[in-house]
Amino acid sequence: MIPTVCRSRFSIRLSVILILVTGISFVGSSQLCAQINVGGSQAADTAGVRVWRDNPFGIPVTRWMDDQGRQPITYEEWKAKAGSPGPFEERLVAIRPALSDSREAGLFCVIVNSSLYPAIEADISQYTQDVAADGFSVSVHTTSGGTPENLRAFLQAKYAEGMVGAVLIGDFPVPWYEADCWDPITHEEFPCDLYYMDMDGVWQDLDVDGLYDTHSGNVAPEVWIGRMTPSPLTFNGASEISLLHNYFRKNHLYRTGQLVLADRALSFIDDDWEPYATEWSGNHGLAYPDRTTISDPYQTTAPNYSGQLPLNYESILLCAHSSPQTHWFKTPPENWTTIDYDEIVNIDPVAFFYNLFACSNARYVESNYMAGWYIFCPSYGLASVGSTKTGSMLTFDAFYSPFGNDATIGEAFADWFSFVASGGMEDWEICWHYGMTLCGDPTLRSDVYSPPTVITSSLPDGSFGIPYSFVLEAAGGQPPYKWRLVAGELPKDLALDTITGAITGIPNEAGAFAFTVCVGDDMVSCADSLPLQLTVTYICGNANGDEIINLADAVFLINYVFKSGPEPRPLDAGDANCDGAVNLADAVYLIGYVFSGGPPPCCP
Repeated sequence: MIPTVCRSRFSIRLSVILILVTGISFVGSSQLCAQINVGGSQAADTAGVRVWRDNPFGIPVTRWMDDQGRQPITYEEWKAKAGSPGPFEERLVAIRPALSDSREAGLFCVIVNSSLYPAIEADISQYTQDVAADGFSVSVHTTSGGTPENLRAFLQAKYAEGMVGAVLIGDFPVPWYEADCWDPITHEEFPCDLYYMDMDGVWQDLDVDGLYDTHSGNVAPEVWIGRMTPSPLTFNGASEISLLHNYFRKNHLYRTGQLVLADRALSFIDDDWEPYATEWSGNHGLAYPDRTTISDPYQTTAPNYSGQLPLNYESILLCAHSSPQTHWFKTPPENWTTIDYDEIVNIDPVAFFYNLFACSNARYVESNYMAGWYIFCPSYGLASVGSTKTGSMLTFDAFYSPFGNDATIGEAFADWFSFVASGGMEDWEICWHYGMTLCGDPTLRSDVYSPPTVITSSLPDGSFGIPYSFVLEAAGGQPPYKWRLVAGELPKDLALDTITGAITGIPNEAGAFAFTVCVGDDMVSCADSLPLQLTVTYICGNANGDEIINLADAVFLINYVFKSGPEPRPLDAGDANCDGAVNLADAVYLIGYVFSGGPPPCCP
């Protein structure tokens, strides 16, 4: 079983041919499928791919497959395209303390490209308020220019101040790594966000070509990083600003319980990994017990995958050979179907979280990379985990277990990286995992925020002139709650405490009073409202308000009628004979009740 094997440490080099496919959408497997020929015994697996049996996994690696012959952009090509970055500049623009007492989540840094910040400042303000409501203290910074070393030094300084995670919004210096992987040896150059997550490891560029090639010391991450990089997403005239506006709109709706999907998942696992489908889907089930698994080689096709995307899954695990812009699906014996990024955008998948075991799908330096489009689609999509190179996650349980136990997706991603980095990274692990990155907001959790609801269903009656106290109750949301009247009025001299929900005071008005209360929290000002009624009663015949009916009430009425004394409160309490008027007849009526066994008071 994979979890057992993954927890053993072997000195192994796993290899595979990196495939670059040209020109056509459907070709035979003899043209596309590499053999994994890595020193040691070999044997054909059920997918027709020869695997290195000395590899403790025996898992075929994800391969670059592209129907238009696109090849990975090199570091030199990217550097020429990016141009001179200029000096590194950073400015602190906002600080927001944590708003929730229920969590103490640490310092979270929102780092925005300075050229974007003015256009999305309102989005960032709402976003930081939402994050602060989840227990994080938040600092917002704008940066421009600089090198990866400059940005990492800034992150290290914030880490020393207590930073636990950060999000990069816009374009930033990209740390590149290079490694020789697979067999025959293929040289790979790729963005490596682990560089920004590891605060104390030693990164070196031994051949001085601008790409890191050695990582030593403590290689595990200390912080978690997410990125929102929409600039390469240009399909259909998309712009950075419009994509970010829409992303933060979705993010806020999700956090406030206004954008909700079914608590279930899809594990869609193509042919080469069908032998591992039960286990990997089971790992997925650590966060989503209710899930659909599709792994039959005849069912894992592009049309079937596209047909699943609108079916309302909160989480999708996809295993497929890919390029940044295309997924490839094999159907026995030698047929392939594809789905491209533009089809994904047009489908507008109904899902929030993606784990893309798909070659280079998160390679954010490439145009219209799919991991970006999954989260920047119009209606849903919030976070995607994937790789900027061949290889991908493996050991899914180390990710889905914390994610299913209230960890943020950033925390779960860092936990997974820490697990695979325990004991250091061997060559095969570098080739499999160093391209892993998280696209989207890293502070999101899989347990959807549930807004508060009023659970008080009715109110006890009050008595005129008698102190009244009752506390409204709510559930869900993030206490402390915020209460307010949105319709009607309370009886005179009663008041609603907007913090505690207590209705208190001495009611000086009798009758039935209808009103509507609303409850909210720091996330939603008015999440739920409920109409209520409070009835204030009085003791019939108790004209003087001492709560006892006796001769004193008759005397009180005589004094009121003949000597302009104080009126009964309420006035109806003095109408003992129910004739609609307060006069001497009511005093006589009370005397008859008290001394002669007459009928009891019958006030209206």
